[in-house]
Amino acid sequence: MINVLHLYYDLLNLYGENANTRCIKRCLELNNIKVNVDLKSINDKINFDKYDLVYIGSGSEEDLLLAQEDINKRYDELKKYIEDDKFLILTGNAIDLFGEYIETDKKIKSLGIFKYHTKFISESTFDNASTDRIVGEVKAKTKLIKEEIIGFQNRCDINFNIKTPLFKIDNKFSNNLETQDEGFNYKNVYATHIIGPLLIRNPHFTDFILSKLCKSKKIEYKISDELAIEAYNKFINNSKNKPN
Repeated sequence: MINVLHLYYDLLNLYGENANTRCIKRCLELNNIKVNVDLKSINDKINFDKYDLVYIGSGSEEDLLLAQEDINKRYDELKKYIEDDKFLILTGNAIDLFGEYIETDKKIKSLGIFKYHTKFISESTFDNASTDRIVGEVKAKTKLIKEEIIGFQNRCDINFNIKTPLFKIDNKFSNNLETQDEGFNYKNVYATHIIGPLLIRNPHFTDFILSKLCKSKKIEYKISDELAIEAYNKFINNSKNKPN
């Protein structure tokens, strides 16, 4: 049995990010692995020791700060969870929750488990953005798998002082908009600004994480979601054939 927690499923689900947990469930069930997905939010009692994987998605800036107030109370449990090599997946602005602070017109304390920090941008970044946002389809690379990562970004947060990025990407979609570093990786923490949903659109990356998770549980994982791989291949082929 694999136990999954979708934390702040109600607040941080701005772009249908619950599809990522449904993807996890489907891929495990394809391998005849029993899986349980729990939904927890603000003020809920949580025993993190119960879970093999925790997922947190993206939300509006207002809802992110509501989640921040709650998650700051869970420092000890989450610190232990991470150091115990448990699996944590963060998409969109959920990455901001685990740094030292978020800077708006003031500094808002974050969990402080990791030493990076966040600033909400206050000026328009792209002409086609409605207001103060970084928006666009993206492709990224990672050392973890040979296949490209595809997805989308719609964000107003910039992250500084990340030393161990997850992906390499065009600098206009990177953590600080200057280097090619995107996301964050530490042990089994996989954090990225990419939404889409990430796991459905990138079955090879999903297989990498779930294979590693199952290996840690001494469970066999070998069957990939063929439909997801077919969709991924069609997107890659279509993007290659697009006129410049």
